[in-house]
Amino acid sequence: MTEKALSLKEAAALLGVCYSTLYTHKEEMGFFKVGGQWRIWPDKLKGATEYNPDRPARTEPRSEKCQSVSAKAPTFGTLISARQAAAEFDKVLEQVTGRKRKNCTTS
Repeated sequence: MTEKALSLKEAAALLGVCYSTLYTHKEEMGFFKVGGQWRIWPDKLKGATEYNPDRPARTEPRSEKCQSVSAKAPTFGTLISARQAAAEFDKVLEQVTGRKRKNCTTS
C-alpha cells in the first residue's frame, strides 16, 4: 500500500475549496480520524466528489422567507427618534426570539 491518506488541508487544496467548507462536510464525505488528524483516502475523495445524477442538489423548496421583503423601504433624508428606533428594534427582536426585550433603563 503506497497510497497516502490526505489531510483536510491537502484535500481542500486538491478540490479548490475553502478548508472550513470541507471541515463542515468532512464526515459525510468519508473522512476518518487518526489521532487528532482528519484523513481521507484519495480514491474515497474522488468517489465522494464525482457527479451523481441520481442525487439532485436540492429537492425541497426553501421555506424560509426573507425578512427584508416585508420591511418598509427606507426614507432618505428623514431621521427617526430614538423611541421609534427602539420600538422597531423590539419588534424585530420579538419576531426572532419570541419574547420581548427587558427594559434596562429602569431599576
